[in-house]
Amino acid sequence: SKLKDDDLKEKRSDIWGFLERAEKAGKKLHDFSFEAFEKEYFTKQNIVIEEMTFEQCTREFLKEKKSDLSYKTRLMYETMLNSVNKFRPNLKIRSLNQDLIRRYEETLKSDKKSVSTVGMYLRQVRAICNFAIKKKYMTREKYPFEEFVVPAAQKNKRALDDESIKALTDYTSKIPERQKASDFWIFSFHGNGMNFNDLARLRFSNISGEFLRYFRSKTKSTSKGDQKEINVHLSPRMTEVITKWGNEKNSEEDYIFPVLNGKVKEKEQHDAIAQFIKTTNKYLKEVAKEKQWTEHITTYHARHSYATKMKRKGVSIEFISDALGHGNIKTTENYLSSFSDEEVKANAKLLLD
Repeated sequence: SKLKDDDLKEKRSDIWGFLERAEKAGKKLHDFSFEAFEKEYFTKQNIVIEEMTFEQCTREFLKEKKSDLSYKTRLMYETMLNSVNKFRPNLKIRSLNQDLIRRYEETLKSDKKSVSTVGMYLRQVRAICNFAIKKKYMTREKYPFEEFVVPAAQKNKRALDDESIKALTDYTSKIPERQKASDFWIFSFHGNGMNFNDLARLRFSNISGEFLRYFRSKTKSTSKGDQKEINVHLSPRMTEVITKWGNEKNSEEDYIFPVLNGKVKEKEQHDAIAQFIKTTNKYLKEVAKEKQWTEHITTYHARHSYATKMKRKGVSIEFISDALGHGNIKTTENYLSSFSDEEVKANAKLLLD
């Protein structure tokens, strides 16, 4: 009666459901026999499962996981669902098998989808299948991903060399948009390769003396004990960017940068950040062209460049993992300890060398 474990609570609820259905089935029998009871108990349930569509299962998954998934992730599942419905309208869960998954993969490739997109869609389909097994809509024996390898795109190296980083650090332009894009890139680079989604969500309350302390937005749906606080030393250049492009501080809860001002709804915030990143990348491309670099740069290069430079400087992998907020590496988190302010500050100075 006093369970605290969520998984046990869910199992208890399932058991109560089984008992309730069993009681209803028993009351319908004039002459009881286990054979008659089994037929009455399972028939209606199997009819429901037989007719369960992939879309219904996905909708149930999204409803149940709503508080755990970001708005962007939910949109990605919707996009995948549209793709599956186009491939096979009214697809039944019971029809899912490895052959169908392979044909879906080939269809995506023939539609010129990138390897990363194909992989993303298939990982999401796999998540729905695991959910279906959990809900007893699919048996483990019929799991279509048992020996199926989801394709993964080979990641391109996105780290800038020291010369390019210095060029961006010293960059000045009479075109405000280019200067702003360059400054935000440097802010991200100095901020432990801060993701631009997190950058846009920074509030003045995240500033604590010489440090920025925040939780990554993509992990905020996890339990508090599983979250890892990112600790960033505020370099003079970061402070300069805040002064130049930041909001005027009226309260601790004001956003530092004018990306989400007045944006309250989740969709508004998602769209505003997407536009912010798109605009920044547009002008970073112009900066690269101006510098006559063979490849253009993006906001994501800042994250890779930070990690690569720190590694070249001999900084431990443990510190880099901690600085980037890679809290999903459970085995690493088991033995990593928090780094002191002095260690954060000392390693931050390496970026200026």
